[in-house]
Formats: sequence, C-alpha cells, structure tokens
Amino acid sequence: MASKETKTKKPVKKVTKKRSSYFKGVWAELKKVNWPNRKELLTYSYVVVGAILASALLIYLADTVIAAILRVLI
Repeated sequence: MASKETKTKKPVKKVTKKRSSYFKGVWAELKKVNWPNRKELLTYSYVVVGAILASALLIYLADTVIAAILRVLI
C-alpha cells in the first residue's frame, strides 16, 4: 500500500484569525452603543429599585394574606 502524505494546515492560525475577527466585531458593536448619561442612569436605577420594592411589597402582602387564611382554616 502506498501511503499518502497529506499536508495539514495549521489550525492555530485559523482559530487565531477567527478570534481576532470576533473581537474586532465586538469592538465595532461597542462603538455603536448609545451609553446612558449620568442623569439617565440614575433615573433607570430609581425605576428598577422602585419596581423591586413594589414587587417585594406585593409578595409580602400576598404571603401575609395567605398565612392568615391558612391559620383560620387550620
């Protein structure tokens, strides 16, 4: 049998090129991002904290009502 010698390309260069291309794309997308200014960031933060507090209050009230109902039934 005759053995065939096949030349294999180094996959390291291919992987490195793919990574380089990926990070270049990421950097290009980050340049397109419209980052909020300080005032907008504070406003968004207040909205998030307010929503969390409202959700916590709603869950607390529901838990209290359900616990009271279960105490009466048991």
